[in-house]
Amino acid sequence: MDEQHEIIQTFSEMAPRYEKLMNNELNKFFGFDYGEFVSWLIDEIEMEPGETILDIATGTGFIPAYIQKNEKTYKKIIGLDITFEMLINSERNLGSSEKFEEVNLVCASAHAIPLKTREIDHVICCLATHHMDVDLLLKNIKHCLKEDGTIHLADAGGSLKWKNTIIKTVIKLLASIYFLIFENLSRARAESSAVANIHTTDEWRQLLTENGYNRIEIVELKSRRFWAPVLLIIKAKNNNKWRKNDNSCRVNSRRQ
Repeated sequence: MDEQHEIIQTFSEMAPRYEKLMNNELNKFFGFDYGEFVSWLIDEIEMEPGETILDIATGTGFIPAYIQKNEKTYKKIIGLDITFEMLINSERNLGSSEKFEEVNLVCASAHAIPLKTREIDHVICCLATHHMDVDLLLKNIKHCLKEDGTIHLADAGGSLKWKNTIIKTVIKLLASIYFLIFENLSRARAESSAVANIHTTDEWRQLLTENGYNRIEIVELKSRRFWAPVLLIIKAKNNNKWRKNDNSCRVNSRRQ
């Protein structure tokens, strides 16, 4: 089965229970729930009135709903997700009130974002990049992001040991077993395949720099399980005046 179709199948099945699932997994590995994590991520974004925000892999619209409920100034928000079933389930978060009329949901791949050039002020992607080709993702984001726009990413991060073929094989096997026990075969396949897309902090810095982003800040959250990946929270700025010698990057580490 094509990897993209497998991801759609997996997340279609997860859609009715997505937030509950994320709560359980984040609590188990890091000690906080999905809502707490989203609030921390979103509250770091310096939003101005009239700006446009793109939430990639928006799922059931939890992040657009959080922004609309907690920000005093109105923002235009676009929620993009490849899984139509996830977007259908967004009503439980977005509702049908007038407040959410300008939250535009788009069913499309992050590898081919169907937006105009330099249309977006801020891009968010939470807990999803490990299911994507990150280099292609960053190129697509740059196409629609305004000059001096910002990206805010959060996802699993690996270590240099993961580059060892034997260790990577073991991690893929452990991921398969874990999700097969606690979830199902579809999720086990998707998460096992995603191990190849989990990057180290240094790899993220290199990928961002090569794609023309600077002012990179990365926070590392250590898992409660020694064998599990860390959680990376990444902020970077798009600047078309970027030069190769501007490789400023700040990395912080936090242990839960």
